[in-house]
Amino acid sequence: MGVRAPILAFRPSRVVERLGPRSAACPLSSRDLLRAAAAAHVPLPLVRAPTPAVVRAALVAAKQARSLVGLALPAGSDPEPWFWSVIDAADTLAALWPIFLSGEVVVEGAEPRSLEAATAEAWRLADAGLTHLAVDLTALPAEARADALQAVAEPAVARGMGLECLVEAGAARGVPALFSALADDDAQPDMASLQCEAPAGPAEAQAQVKSLLELCGRLSGTPILRRGPVTPALLASLRGAPVAGCDDGGAAAAAVLEAVAAEGLELAEAVGRRGPGALARAEAALSEPGRARLETRAYLKVLDFLEQLGASGSAPRVAEALGRLAAAGGP
Repeated sequence: MGVRAPILAFRPSRVVERLGPRSAACPLSSRDLLRAAAAAHVPLPLVRAPTPAVVRAALVAAKQARSLVGLALPAGSDPEPWFWSVIDAADTLAALWPIFLSGEVVVEGAEPRSLEAATAEAWRLADAGLTHLAVDLTALPAEARADALQAVAEPAVARGMGLECLVEAGAARGVPALFSALADDDAQPDMASLQCEAPAGPAEAQAQVKSLLELCGRLSGTPILRRGPVTPALLASLRGAPVAGCDDGGAAAAAVLEAVAAEGLELAEAVGRRGPGALARAEAALSEPGRARLETRAYLKVLDFLEQLGASGSAPRVAEALGRLAAAGGP
């Protein structure tokens, strides 16, 4: 007999195709989670999770905090082994727990070759079973962003993924025009995100949150996600604010790098030379006690992030909101 629960009805078809009938892993489209989180008045936390240890740590921390959580794969990484590491961990540690899996595509240029490469990468993420697509448009001039997003969004639309457009904080004023250009198109993003710097202090943190809220207003309530390094002052300012969510700025991943460095300088240097997969390879090379110490560091970082953001207790509230959607006619 397979696993059955109301929340599993919201798993995208591609996820269902990839999982066995007994799997209770619950990756959901961020599009559905955004609606449910808005109804429950809770934030969407996103953790950059480049390695299996960070994936496990984030899921354990989310269960401890009873929080919804998103897991983000670094741009350029292989989504296949990462997806299965998430599914294995979710089945073991977080069955029936609402999560979303984010992949990122960086659009390097506006010429056809760059757009084709970005679209191919988006299809790779979609086919692997990821449930959220972030399209990084920061390298493009403002006038080229709508056409680029329209081209790269096709896999997200076809697979029912949530769609996010990422721009730098300094380009926030151009985002309404971007959304307006896509208003009658399937590529209309589900959310916008701003890449921000770490605020220097409480005043700057409050100013960042004010800018996020102003952008949300200019977009008629379209959800806004903050990306970039976080501080306690920033998380305190975000807590309770009507901002859709926030990523951890790579804090958990940085804790893993620190743990690798503590185990051996040679491994730490290898990480800097070999690209997105190097940290996972370095992690795998550690002793079992070393990996346990690494996972503990990441767990503490994620738990602190979830609690400071105000995401504690969000998972059951989101599950209830999804249940109401199902009762009203399904996902």
